[in-house]
Amino acid sequence: MAFYHCSIKTSKDKKGNFIPGKKHADYINREGEYKDYDNKVGLAHAEYINREKDFARQEFLRKHGQCVYKANKLPKWAKGNPSEFFKSADIYGRKNKASYREFELALQEELTLEQNIEIVNTILNNYEYFQDKYYAVAIHDKQAALDNNKQQIHCHIMVSDKMIDDIEKTNERPPEQFFKTYCRVNTDKGGAKVDRYFSKDSFGKNLTHFRKYYCDVTNAIFRKYGIDKTIDYKSLKMQREEALRNGDYVRAEILNRPAEQYIGTIASYDKNNSLVQKLLENRKYITERTNLILAASETEKNIKDTILIDKINSSMKEANDVINERCNTLESKVADISILKNDILFLLNQIKETSKDVLSFEEAKALAKYDLMTKDEKALTNKLFNFNQKSIELQNKIANTENDKIRQQLDNELEKTNKGISALKVQLRPTNKKFTQSAFKAKVTKKANYLLLENAPLREKLELLKDKLDVQTANLKQILKENIINLPAQSYSAKEVKTILDNLVIDVKNSFEYKQQEYKSLASRVISPQRAREMAYNVATNHKYRELKEAKRLVAKEKIKLEQEAKPFINQVEYVQKFDDSSLLNQAKIQLQPYITKYQELNAKEQDIFTKFNELEAFINAPEQQEKIQSIIEGILTKNSPIKYQYDTLREQISSLKTELKELKNLSVGVNNQVRLDKNTNFKYSIKSHTRTTSVANISVGSMSSSSSDTIKLLAQAFNGVEGAIPLVAKIDEQTDEVLDYKHLNIVDKRAKRSNAILKEFS
Repeated sequence: MAFYHCSIKTSKDKKGNFIPGKKHADYINREGEYKDYDNKVGLAHAEYINREKDFARQEFLRKHGQCVYKANKLPKWAKGNPSEFFKSADIYGRKNKASYREFELALQEELTLEQNIEIVNTILNNYEYFQDKYYAVAIHDKQAALDNNKQQIHCHIMVSDKMIDDIEKTNERPPEQFFKTYCRVNTDKGGAKVDRYFSKDSFGKNLTHFRKYYCDVTNAIFRKYGIDKTIDYKSLKMQREEALRNGDYVRAEILNRPAEQYIGTIASYDKNNSLVQKLLENRKYITERTNLILAASETEKNIKDTILIDKINSSMKEANDVINERCNTLESKVADISILKNDILFLLNQIKETSKDVLSFEEAKALAKYDLMTKDEKALTNKLFNFNQKSIELQNKIANTENDKIRQQLDNELEKTNKGISALKVQLRPTNKKFTQSAFKAKVTKKANYLLLENAPLREKLELLKDKLDVQTANLKQILKENIINLPAQSYSAKEVKTILDNLVIDVKNSFEYKQQEYKSLASRVISPQRAREMAYNVATNHKYRELKEAKRLVAKEKIKLEQEAKPFINQVEYVQKFDDSSLLNQAKIQLQPYITKYQELNAKEQDIFTKFNELEAFINAPEQQEKIQSIIEGILTKNSPIKYQYDTLREQISSLKTELKELKNLSVGVNNQVRLDKNTNFKYSIKSHTRTTSVANISVGSMSSSSSDTIKLLAQAFNGVEGAIPLVAKIDEQTDEVLDYKHLNIVDKRAKRSNAILKEFS
C-alpha cells in the first residue's frame, strides 16, 4: 500500500534544547570511537544515516534498516565525506544552534529502488530550497515493525541551511569561514548566509508546500510506471471533505475514522506494548470495516442498477400499452392525444439510445478489469469475446436450419468453437485468479467507481427521460379517461360501461405489475435475521466463514460431477463381474481407479473443511464472540429496517391491488352479458339522482375521479345482480326518453329473451 510520511527535523529536541552528541550516541547504540565526539551531532548523524561504523551492526540494521543508496552534494574540502562536512558544522557553527536540518521521506514499496531514487533526485534537482545547499542523502530499507510482510523504504536528507551564494560558487570558503556568522557589511570575510525558508514564521506554510510537492512527485512517478496508487499529504478529515465534494461517498465513509496515533519506531518493535496491540487491533478493525463498506457499496450499486432497469422497462411497457391499445379509437378525434403520442414515441426512442451508453456497475467493473490487464491478457480476452459471439451466431443458425447436411457442418463448427472457448478460459485462469486478490480487487473497484463517476451525466439523462416519459404517459391516460368518461348527462350504454371498466382493469393491472417489480427488486435488499447472522459470522471470522461455505459447496459440486463421470466405468465393472474374466475385470478397475482416487481426495478435502468448520463454530460460539456477533446483527438489521418497512408496505399494497383486480374482473362478466343483451338497442343507464354512489361502490381506483369510477362500478354491480345496486340504477330508452327501473335478468330470463329475439328475426 502506498505510504505517506514526511517530516523535517533539526538537532533540537521538542523543548528546543540542543541535543548533545552523547545523547545522540545513546540513541543509535554507538560506542568506542564516538566518545570523542559527544557534542558533534552533525558528524554522528551523518554516520548514522550512512550506516557506517557501529551503525552497521545486525541488530541495529534490523530495527533501522540497511542503507541501500548514498549520494551527496558537498564542497571540495569535505572530499565527498558527509561526516567531515557536518563535523565542521558542529565545530565552526554557532554554539547551541542546529548544525543541520533533516528531511525524512517515506518511499514506496511498490516501486523499485531505481524508481524511488528517481523520486529523491527529482525533489533535489527541482525543489527551490535544495538548489543552493550542501546536502547528504541516504536511503534505508527495513522490515516494517508491525507487518513482517512489508518493507519500509525511506530516505534521509541532511541539509545545511547555509546557502551557496555567488562567492561560494566562485571560490569555495574554507569550513572555518563557511560556517561563520554571515556579515552584511563585509560579505567576503563573513560566513555563508542562512536560508530562512523554514524559519519559525514561515515553517508551517512552507512545510505544507513541500509536503504537497513531495506527494505530487511520488504520484507522478506512480503514473509514469503504470502503478495505480497515490499518496496524499492531507489529513483524513480534509480527504473526506474532498471525497464528499467529488461525490465519492464510499471513499468518504471509509475515511470517516480517527487518525492513527504515532507510537514511535522503537516502540513499534515491542509486540507486548499495549499501544502496539491496540494499534494492530485498530488496523484489523479498519480493514474489516473497509471491506464491509466496499461489499455493501457493490451490493447497493447492483441493486440500484436492477431497480433502474426495472423502472425503465416498466415505464416503457406502460407507455407502449397506452399508445398501442388505448388511444387508437380516440386519436383521430382529439388533437392533444396525437401530440402526446408523438412525444411519447420520441421519448421511447431517446431512452433506447441513451440506455446503450449508460454503464452498470458490473459493466464498469468489466471495463476496469480490461484496463488493468496486460497486452497479452487483453488479446486473449478479445479472442474469447469473438469466440463467444461466433458460438451464439452458430447456435442461432443451427436453430433456424432444416437442412441436415448444413446442420451437421454447423454442429462441427460449433464444437470446434466451444473447444477454443474452453482452451482460452484455461489460459485466462491466472488472470481471473489475479483479480480475486485484495490489491487487484481494490484497483478494479476504484477504476470502476471512476468510470461510473464519468458516466453519471448519462445516467442522470436516462433517469430524466424516464421521468418525462412517466409524466407524458400519465397526461395521455388522463386525456383518454376524460374523453371516455365525459359523456352527456352522466348516462352510459352497457358498451361504454365495458370500455371504462376495461380501462380500470388495465390501470389496476399496471399498478399491480409495477408494484410487483418493485417488490421483487427490493427482495434482494431485505436482510433476514438468518442472513444478518451469516454476515456477522463472516465479519467476526475475517471472511473465513464465507470461504469455508464456498469451499464446501464447490467440493459437493465436484463430487456430484465426478460421480456422473465415473458412472459408465462403475457400470462397466458391475457388468464385467458377471463373467469369469479377471483380465477384463482388472482392465475395468484400472479405468475406474483415477475416479476412486479423486473421490477419496475430495472426501479428505471435505473432512478437512468440516474440521475447520467445527473449529470456526467453536470460535463463534464463544461468549465474547457471541456478544460481538449479536451487536453486528443488530446493527445490520437496524440499518436495513427502512428497506424492510418499504418491503412490507409493498406486500400489503400488492395484496390490496390483487383483490381489487379480481373484483373488477368479476364485474366484467356481468357487464359483458349486459352488452350482449343490449345489442341493437338504444338503452343507457344512469344513477338515480337521490343516490349516494359512494355508499355502494366499495372498490377504489385512485387514477380515476371518485364520482366517475363510483358510478361505473355501481352500474357494473347492478349488471352483475348485486341486490343493493339494482334499485339505484335507472334505465333510459333514448328513443322515447322513457326512464325505467333497472331489472336484472337471471339466466332463465336471459335465455328466454335471446330465444324471443331469434324467433322475432324469423317471423
